[in-house]
Amino acid sequence: MAGHIVQVPYDWDVGQDGSVRLPHETLLDLVGKVLDEIAARAGSLASDIAAGGISCFFHSIVGLDNRGLPLTPVVSWADTTSRKEAAALRERLDPGSVHAATGAPIHASYWPARVLRLRAEQPGIQQWAGFPDLLAQALTGQMSVSRSMASGTGLLERARGTWSDLLLGELGVESNQLPALVTDDEPLGSMGSSASGRWPTLAHIAWFAPWGDGACGNVGLGAAGPGKAALMVGTSGALRGIVADPAPAVPDGLFAYRLGSGSLVGGQLSEGGGLLAWASGLFGRSATALEREAAAMQADAHGLTVLPYTFGERGIGYHDNAHGSLHGLSPSTDAATIYRAIVESIAYGFAAIDDRVSDVMGGAPAIIASGGTVESSPLLAQVLADSLGRDISVAPALEASRRGAALLALRGTGLIGDVAAIAGPPTRTIRFNPDRAARYQVARERQGALSEAILGRGSPTRTAMSG
Repeated sequence: MAGHIVQVPYDWDVGQDGSVRLPHETLLDLVGKVLDEIAARAGSLASDIAAGGISCFFHSIVGLDNRGLPLTPVVSWADTTSRKEAAALRERLDPGSVHAATGAPIHASYWPARVLRLRAEQPGIQQWAGFPDLLAQALTGQMSVSRSMASGTGLLERARGTWSDLLLGELGVESNQLPALVTDDEPLGSMGSSASGRWPTLAHIAWFAPWGDGACGNVGLGAAGPGKAALMVGTSGALRGIVADPAPAVPDGLFAYRLGSGSLVGGQLSEGGGLLAWASGLFGRSATALEREAAAMQADAHGLTVLPYTFGERGIGYHDNAHGSLHGLSPSTDAATIYRAIVESIAYGFAAIDDRVSDVMGGAPAIIASGGTVESSPLLAQVLADSLGRDISVAPALEASRRGAALLALRGTGLIGDVAAIAGPPTRTIRFNPDRAARYQVARERQGALSEAILGRGSPTRTAMSG
């Protein structure tokens, strides 16, 4: 089975109101097709499969009736329809205390605001779940959620590892209206009767409740040990490290989710490859051509300042209504110049996250970068190293979260020990240039000033500069 990958593409239904949703049946059908192909390819080797580990997207939510049947589509992490509810909760609660307790800010990405929004849309909702929880139920018959995944809802009290009494009381939700919590290394058991009937050769496998894709990505890249962090750039971006403390102090702008007895600490960006693809389409130029011309330019020599929030500002400032901005246009500005400025602006967001993650980890971590965008863009990889002010390692194109899920499943079954001791994939080194690093430090200050002028005091990049 080595080297075999089964992938099924799909798209979310995106609405003008900021909704990003899909029927749960569609997603379950896609997973079913993947398992059909896995079972077919495995053949007689299926009996050697020891466990089933699943990496799945964080933050999704589904409203259920009193029988546990979905009343709403699956709401994606990218859905922003609960902006007003998030603002109202920030008025009623102490945002700092909630962030400290749950590791998640009060924001449209998380469950507290989404519960209020979906209840207004569908008053008949009696229970709540994420798509990973529905998937676990479809495979094993048990509606359960791993603490890793639950901590990404914004409803889990990190220190105790239980649902937050404060937030449940505020939302009018009982703990029995949420999926049962299980530890990350606790297998749910083998397939239920329905699933085993469809995939009999996989019926013996011990399945685990899905883990968050970000946590799995760190494990898969070999960034699970102390002093290491994973930087992922796909459609969007994130930088995350793992620490031993289950509830470390979290600086503004970062999240902290449980993973086993420790925590995944980091920040996320809405911008990444999706923004670069948008720019390419806007200019009617291929990304390859824009990259080639932009790479020939000097660092921050264009006079432009970009706030790269074309798709919103999911982090690190968590401004619900942020939009993209371009300042400093002149007659010499062309498409490649703007493209270069956008690439640099993306890297500044990672540098701002890195400042905060370094504080939590007790020093600047070694960066292992991966993802389709950083792999396909040598310009972005170099600007990232220069903006961070140190060398970074770039892993080859791989599904790091898939590899991480496999390692976590093997650990849960006792077949391997500490996942941090498992070597990561081979990497290549990108050397930073001190002169460019100094230029980018000045450019980050300029971006911070623009962000503060538009978004107000406490803007993400300005806060990062002042420490």
